[in-house]
Amino acid sequence: MPLFSHSYGGYSMNLSFGTPPQTMPFVMDTGSSLVWFPCTNRYACTNCNFPNINPANISTFIPNLSSSAKILGCKNPKCGLVFDPEVQIRCKACHDGSGNCTEFCPPYMVQYGSGSTTGLLISETLDLPHGAVEDFLVGCSITSTGQPAGIAGFGRGPSSLPAQMGLKKFSYCLVSHAFDDTPTSSKLVLVGGSTSGDGGPGGEITYTPLQKNPSPSDFAFQDFYYLSLKRISIGGKHVKVPFSFLKPGLNGSGGTILDSGTTFTYMDLEVFNLVAREFEKQMSHYSRAADVEIQSGLTPCFYISSQKRVKIPELIFYFKGGAKLALPAANYFSIFGDSGAVCMTIVRDNVIGSGVKSGPSIIIGNIQQQNFYLEYDLENERLGFRQQVCK
Repeated sequence: MPLFSHSYGGYSMNLSFGTPPQTMPFVMDTGSSLVWFPCTNRYACTNCNFPNINPANISTFIPNLSSSAKILGCKNPKCGLVFDPEVQIRCKACHDGSGNCTEFCPPYMVQYGSGSTTGLLISETLDLPHGAVEDFLVGCSITSTGQPAGIAGFGRGPSSLPAQMGLKKFSYCLVSHAFDDTPTSSKLVLVGGSTSGDGGPGGEITYTPLQKNPSPSDFAFQDFYYLSLKRISIGGKHVKVPFSFLKPGLNGSGGTILDSGTTFTYMDLEVFNLVAREFEKQMSHYSRAADVEIQSGLTPCFYISSQKRVKIPELIFYFKGGAKLALPAANYFSIFGDSGAVCMTIVRDNVIGSGVKSGPSIIIGNIQQQNFYLEYDLENERLGFRQQVCK
């Protein structure tokens, strides 16, 4: 299944729902679980003026044109996949003891780092090349903010696409953002094992265990793919990140997740400062591009156009089990326009959101995942990866 990169920062896939099928683009997101599409002719999206996206022309699903669309009832067990299993307590019409409850599952509201969506849950047929999946739980969103398309949730929750399909494994390889908004694509594999392209020299896949957030109170944290990050090095020097940021605590804070729906890598302010200062120290022979930092919102930035040879210190994440994610420089430093400067594409929390107080300390975004084959082995609770050219 092809994955396309976009200048709004995400990667999309096409999915077909309904009878007859209606095909729409969906952002592939491993950081959330609900699958939803823009729905009905009344769909409204605010703050949706993305590059090459006209909010008035966002593809919408029309339930009235599908013979298999059914609004989810409050007593349907799938209602509890999005809400807690005790959701029926909120369904007042279901307490008369008659067993004839006609009340619908409550409306959902999902909050993302860059927006939100609201709608009703429906049961629909998902049409895939290898066959149809009937009674698939999907959100029919009526209003959204900051969403260029529907979202295909690939998280660890029971409403996600992998969970509903009973997948044992899925994998993808994200083509470079240099191909944004072009027909160039890479592959998402939903069924079977490692069927990626040529890994090249040293193409062996390295695995690290997937972890879970121990917090019993925050349902949202259970969607995330946590990795056990042991340490970070820059240019061969160990960055001394406090242990409390590396492992999620009982309050849900801390830890590292992998998120295809987030563009940049996000770090808690304290972790970010440690990383940024180390780059500043090792790249002090380059002129600081303070004006570019103000323009871009990224930091640090350095002027490199006058340099004959540019060397950016290597960034490596070390995970449990000996897995080592050594990123190419293009995955964490990017040329900013025609300024002749490069900027670090790792951001602190007050850049992507205000006052983030809980949740992961590090979110590895899709820029850092470019040109890596990533295999989510759900059956064995592990993540595999290797560097390769995605195509």
